[in-house]
Amino acid sequence: MELGEDTAESVDFKVAEVKPVRLSLHLIQKRHINDAQHKSQEEIVQALNKITHLRLDRENIGQIDNLELLGDKVTNVYLQKNKIQVIQNLECLKNLTFLTLADNQISQVEGLTHLNKLLLLDLSNNFIHHFQIDEFPESVMILNLKENPCTKLPDYRGGLIQDLEKLQILDEEEVTTTEKREAGFVVSSDEEEEEEEGGIIPSFTDGDSISTCTSRILMHSKARADENLKTHLEHTTELDNYREKFDLPMSSRAQTPSVNK
Repeated sequence: MELGEDTAESVDFKVAEVKPVRLSLHLIQKRHINDAQHKSQEEIVQALNKITHLRLDRENIGQIDNLELLGDKVTNVYLQKNKIQVIQNLECLKNLTFLTLADNQISQVEGLTHLNKLLLLDLSNNFIHHFQIDEFPESVMILNLKENPCTKLPDYRGGLIQDLEKLQILDEEEVTTTEKREAGFVVSSDEEEEEEEGGIIPSFTDGDSISTCTSRILMHSKARADENLKTHLEHTTELDNYREKFDLPMSSRAQTPSVNK
C-alpha cells in the first residue's frame, strides 16, 4: 500500500539507540590481540600482560570492568568517546600515569584516589557539576575539565591550583607563576625565567598530543635535575679551587662528589 503524503509525515522513523556495553576481555582482544581466536588461553593471557597502552575509545562502552588480567605494565588508558557514567574498577592499574575519559557521561569525580602515579587526567566534555578535591590524585600534573559545568564554579581554577600542588596545566592552559603565588606557593626565580621565555609546556587538544605533553614535562624535570647537579658540581669545584689557592682546611663534613668522565 502506498502511503499518502499526510500519512508519511506522521510516521516516526526513529533509529533504535544501541545499548552501551560493558568493557570486556572480548573488546580488549579485538583491539589489541591479532588473530585471538586462533590463540590458546595461555597465549592470550601473555599478550594481555604485555599491553602498556590500552586503547578502547569509541567502543560504546557504558561500564568499566574486566581489567584485572592486564597486569602492572599498563601506563596509558584511552577511554574517550564512550558512554561511561561512573569511574570505577581501575584499582588494578597501579602504574597508570595517563587516563583520558573525555566525551563520556560522567557526573562525578571518583574512583581515582588510589592512582598515585597518575600524571595526566582528561575528563573534558562530561557532565561534572561539582567535585571533591580529595577525589583527584595528588600526583596529577595535567588536568583537563573543559566543557564541564563545574568550570563555572566560583574560584574554580584558583581552588584547583591551590589544592593540587603539582598541577602544571589546567584546561589546556599552563599554570602561571602569578597563579601559584596567589595560591600561596613560593615561586623560584628559575620558574619565573622559564615563564618569561615562553614556557616549556605546549597546549594540547587530543590524546596523542597530551601524551607528548606529559613526556616533555618529565624530560624537563630530568633536565632541571641534571642542570642543578651540574651547577652544584661547578660551585663545588670553585670552592675547592679557593681552598687550594688560600691553603684552607677542608671541612670534615664536606664531600666532593666524583664524576666519571
